[in-house]
Parts: sequence; C-alpha cells; structure tokens
Amino acid sequence: MQTTVAPAFLVDTIALIIIVPLLSYFAWNLWLSYVQTLFLRSVKWSLLEIKPPKEVFKSPLAMELVLNSLYQTGGHGNWMQKYWQGAVRNWFSLEIVSIEGSIHFYVRTASKFKNVIQSQVYAQYPQAEVTEVEDYTAAVPDFSKDGPIGLWGCNLVLTKDDPYPIKTYIDWGLDRAVGSLDEEQRIDPITPMLEFMGSIGVGEQIWFQILVRGDTKRFTVKNKDGVEEDGKSWVDSTKQVIKDFNTSLNEKDKEGKTIATRRATKGELGVIEAIERNASKFGFDAGVRTIYITQKDSFDANRIAGLTGMIRQYNSNDFNSFKPDSPTAFDFPWQDITGRKIIKIKKDMLGAYKSRAWFYSGFDLKRPKTFFTYPEKGGKKPFILSTEELATMFHLPGRVAETPSFVRIEATKSEPPANLPI
Repeated sequence: MQTTVAPAFLVDTIALIIIVPLLSYFAWNLWLSYVQTLFLRSVKWSLLEIKPPKEVFKSPLAMELVLNSLYQTGGHGNWMQKYWQGAVRNWFSLEIVSIEGSIHFYVRTASKFKNVIQSQVYAQYPQAEVTEVEDYTAAVPDFSKDGPIGLWGCNLVLTKDDPYPIKTYIDWGLDRAVGSLDEEQRIDPITPMLEFMGSIGVGEQIWFQILVRGDTKRFTVKNKDGVEEDGKSWVDSTKQVIKDFNTSLNEKDKEGKTIATRRATKGELGVIEAIERNASKFGFDAGVRTIYITQKDSFDANRIAGLTGMIRQYNSNDFNSFKPDSPTAFDFPWQDITGRKIIKIKKDMLGAYKSRAWFYSGFDLKRPKTFFTYPEKGGKKPFILSTEELATMFHLPGRVAETPSFVRIEATKSEPPANLPI
C-alpha cells in the first residue's frame, strides 16, 4: 500500500498561516509596550497642594466645577501619536494625606495642566492657596523585607455595577446653601475620614488616592435584539440598567406576555432618580487605594479597621458601596508559607501608589511588567465615578471639619495671584 505524502509547499503554507500571525501579534504588542513605556516615562509631573482658607462657605458643588476641568478624553491624539509615539489618555490623581496627623490635599497632574487646575481652584475658592510642592512619597523608602517601614494597604472597588452611585453630598443635603443651615447642623460626609486621619500619631502616615481619567467606551450592552455589543459608554450601560429595571416591574405569563405591571416603590424610584442624576454628570474611569505606613516596631494593626471604615459613610444598601480589594495580607498562614508573596504584594502596592499607576502598568519599572502586554492593556480594571461622587470624596470642607491638625490658611487672602497664567 502506497503512503501519500503531502507536498512540501502545502506544509510550508500551513506553517506560514499559523506562525506569521502569531509572530505579528507578539511583535505588535512588544512594539506598543516599548513606545508607551517610553512615552509614560517622558511625561513631566507636578504635585499641587491645595490649602483651604479658614472659612469655606461653598458646598462640594464648587469642587465639582473644578473637577470638570480634569475631564480630558484626549491625550493620545491621532493614530500616529498613539501607535508610533505611544501617547495615552491623560490621567490625574486626587490625594488626601495625613502625615503624623497633619492633613493635606493634593492633585498630581501632568505639568502641562498645572496652570489650568490652579486657575479652576482659584475661580471656585478665591481664598485658597495652590502651590507646587515636592512629592511626599519620595521621603518613604521602597518596601523591602529588611526595610524600616511597616505597611498595610488595599484597593477599593464597587460592590455593584458602575451605574449605581455611592451616597453623595446631595443625599446628605450638602447641596443646599450654607446659610440655609446652621454650621453645627450640617453633615459633611468627608468629616469621618478627616477625623480618623487626623488622629494618628508621630511616625504614622495615611495615604488616600483616587486616580481618574475621562471615561472610555468599554462596556457591554444589549441592543434592541438582545445581542450583546461591546465598546459602549457608561451612559449606555446606565440606560440598560434603567431598561432592565422597568422590565422587572412587568409580570408575565408562561408565554412571556405582560399581564400586569406593578408600581415601583418609593425606594426604587429614589435609586433610579440617583442613577439618572449621576449619569448626567461627567464620568471618570477611576481607581481608589489607601495605605497605612509607619515604622515596623510601632505598627498599629488597629489602624486597619479605621482605614477601611473611614469611607463607610459613602456606602448604601440601595445604591453602591466600596469594599476592600487586593489587601496586603493573607487570610491564612499557609497561603504564604515562605513569606515571599507578602513582601512582593506590599512592594507592588507602595510602588503603584508612588508612580500613580492604575490605568497603565510597567512604566515605573526598568522594563514592562508583562512582556507581551503593553502598559495600556496591563493596568487594573477601573470603575466609573462621576464628578458628583468624586467631589463628595474630595472637596475642601467648611468649619464643620474641626480637625485640629487640618492644614488651613489662617490669614485671609484678598485675591488669587494676578499673574496666574491662563
């Protein structure tokens, strides 16, 4: 019996069909990893400290208007800038920091946006002071097994889908004019955080960071035919949630026909109203993390509960909530018998905070973290926070926050600098 041998050219053709696309994929990812890492390292950064005046008579709505200026959906330009120069979308970091109980507000930004942010802050808070300062994280050494510092940190993620908002300052009634309520009667949701952060002692630090960039079209939504489509905006995702809610009110028979529609409860209507209001604001891709740092020999484990509890006032069973994610700890000792994993986790957590990395990875290292994953695809998954939600978590508090170590300007300024560039 004669054996049939496939022609050599057919084998070569099959090999080319498999190998060439595979090599092209690896080469493309390697190229993007290279150019994006170079671009990210080339960005010049500025850290701006915002010192509130002694008296703040504005609601967090003022900070909403400031945050609107951070909504930058560009940055990567045209295809040549994106794929040849490695340009990526702009991002910012909103930070509340306690250094031995002294509380500071920072905005970390690409230097080209420094004057824009200063102008917007002065427009809403004329008596505030905005100055460029040295990066406070530089004073803390990188984490190591034999290093001097003790550390605990975690990321914070949402418990529900992005369209569901957290409890905001509007829900607390802080959108009303200051004069409509006595100062003692006003409830500012940022106060529990400031009080806890202001209570720490000598040698202790608490860092709280919110990384933001203009929202991206990364959601999956069902079209009118029930087919899932990718690349949709978070507003489209919000419409889907509302549509699903309306559908849930219908009672159907065995054949799927609507036979009755129940009335939505007051609570359900309140949730839908909050979702619609939230979707009317600018939405940001966001990532949140917090860290407690001190000397190893004075590490206070009791601070951990306070660290995760200081944002509990933003949580709601009906709306959305934050929960800890990726903590620098293990539940059981056998999960890390050698102790090497926890060292790496803490080192990565501190390094990510210092480099303000969330949406992109690898640019703060000598080489990309993942060999075949370029920085734009190697970051952590973000979630949506609107300007209303961000302003709730990051705004200049009034006198309702009486933390003794809160850094304010005691002297009254007549006006912001006249020569501030526009």
